[in-house]
Amino acid sequence: MTDSAVAESCRLTVRAPSVTIDLAVPADVPVADLLPTLLRYVGEEAEEAGLDHAGWVLQRLGDAPLDEETTLAQAGLADGAVLHLRPHTEALPEARLDDLVDGIAETVGRRLHTWHAGAARSLLVGTAVATVAAALVLVFRPGVAESTAVRAACAAVA
Repeated sequence: MTDSAVAESCRLTVRAPSVTIDLAVPADVPVADLLPTLLRYVGEEAEEAGLDHAGWVLQRLGDAPLDEETTLAQAGLADGAVLHLRPHTEALPEARLDDLVDGIAETVGRRLHTWHAGAARSLLVGTAVATVAAALVLVFRPGVAESTAVRAACAAVA
């Protein structure tokens, strides 16, 4: 037999509720065809218990359950992969990674009143006008020396 005639095998570790199974299976076998064999290794009580909880699922830790129609190769399983055999109703939740930077970027992106160039220009003009007005009030207030040159210089700067 040539290498092309032999299906590529995949060595798996399957963790069931009561036992851990190490086996090599062809990579082109659908998950649905693998489940009955695994249940025989786990024990007769597992096959019967499957009726109580809508069957069994295979999943990697942190991933969604494997689709029963996909093959092991299509699921991206490689030698040494660890799968968990769980009741369908007790499938492990998918991992959720929270990234603080992404969360802040998403929240800021959803805000309606975000900072933009037009707001920066408006703030700059408003601050300049307020500063000039305050300077003019200080220069022309009562009690300041009546020097016309000082007032003219301040008005020119304003």
